[in-house]
Amino acid sequence: MNIEGKNILLVEDEALLALGESMQLQERGYSVILAETGERAIEMVDSNPGGIDLILMDINLGRGMDGTDAAQEILRRHEIPILFLSSHTEPAIVEKTEAITNYGYVVKSSLITVLDASIKMALKLFAAHRSIQAQKMELEVAYEEM
Repeated sequence: MNIEGKNILLVEDEALLALGESMQLQERGYSVILAETGERAIEMVDSNPGGIDLILMDINLGRGMDGTDAAQEILRRHEIPILFLSSHTEPAIVEKTEAITNYGYVVKSSLITVLDASIKMALKLFAAHRSIQAQKMELEVAYEEM
């Protein structure tokens, strides 16, 4: 998959982690935009429709809106793949993300190769989903014309 020019919004409240993750992703060829809160992530997606290819969303974002709430609000407004990136492995936390349309859950301690593979798979799945939606619409139009 060609990831050149893919814009990732990294939503992470811990500055050192955000910097490290951002650098690793940039070394892999991604363009990375940072948001430190869920509220800021929503603003960035709203102000840049179509300009973000994937969101890496931390779950625990400190004070204010958590990552699952931010993801739900973003998905209410936009069709964009979200990949959760968290240090939490407790079943209750992971289950909280299952109710939200997402393209995976990666534990922060995973190697960059695992994160990179997960991002690529999420982008492929999202592209396939959009292709299926487009084909479905074409079939509905053709059916109406018959």
